[in-house]
Amino acid sequence: MSISEPTLSAAAVKPPRKVVTKRQKRDRLVAFGFLAPFMTLLLIFQYVPLLVMARNSVYDYSLLNPAAEKFVGLRNFTDMIDYDDAATSFGMTFLFALGVVIFVIPVAFALALFLNSRLPARGLVRTMIMLPVVTSSVVVATMWSFLLDPSNGLINGALAIFGVAPLPFLTSTSQALPAIVAMTLWQQVGFGAILFLAGLQGLPSELGEAARIDGATRGQVLWNITIPLLSRTTLFVVVIMTVFSLQAFAPAFLMTQGGPQDSTNLIVYHIYNTAFIMQQAGYASALSVALLLVVLAISMLQMALLRSRWNY
Repeated sequence: MSISEPTLSAAAVKPPRKVVTKRQKRDRLVAFGFLAPFMTLLLIFQYVPLLVMARNSVYDYSLLNPAAEKFVGLRNFTDMIDYDDAATSFGMTFLFALGVVIFVIPVAFALALFLNSRLPARGLVRTMIMLPVVTSSVVVATMWSFLLDPSNGLINGALAIFGVAPLPFLTSTSQALPAIVAMTLWQQVGFGAILFLAGLQGLPSELGEAARIDGATRGQVLWNITIPLLSRTTLFVVVIMTVFSLQAFAPAFLMTQGGPQDSTNLIVYHIYNTAFIMQQAGYASALSVALLLVVLAISMLQMALLRSRWNY
């Protein structure tokens, strides 16, 4: 007859207690000390203003006399539905963002392929495409205003050489929005190219080499290997460019003032105009809350649609 050893129940077996050493405590304090200034600034200048904005969205008041505020509940949000200004501004902003994403993604990807190759002048091209990215949006918008001037602009001067009549550009309801899309493409394509270049340089080269040994052409390698492997990078670039476009302010403010006939009245410029020119700060706060929700919704939708099924 065998004698079984006494067994302990699972509840009686306690996991060993993790001992935190003095060095670990000191490292945590040091890390907290480095993070504290940034977290404090983030709390004061981002999260607290968001809460104040949400609170102000249910009030009706003027910046000239904020003490005379009046609680109106959701009336500011219903006004966005009843009036056409918000729908028109959001529509123009969506068209602007769509144009930026459609043009920036393929151009940035093509530039990244060039920069990832062994062709000459890569350093010069890298410098040329990054200069607009690090240049202030105010400077870029002002420069393009001179370039697109209907009477004395450099672009119309170049077109006149080929016998083309001067184009109105920023004073035309049909050309103003494409003009600021072109300006944004020129400024932001370098940022997208650098992101795609980082993704290309992180891809395993063995897959492409094996495919070429098996007889695949460069186009087949690009379409069947490179582009699928860059799906996560593409998702990141699309989200970044979309969010940037939805928050664009300088083109409408400096180049067109939202015109002509609200054809470039982007939502952030409309919020600025509502709050500081029309003195409807409560309604502007409601527009800001709506924009925040739209940006979050679009970002989550893009991540759901473009999320890769593979992990590398």
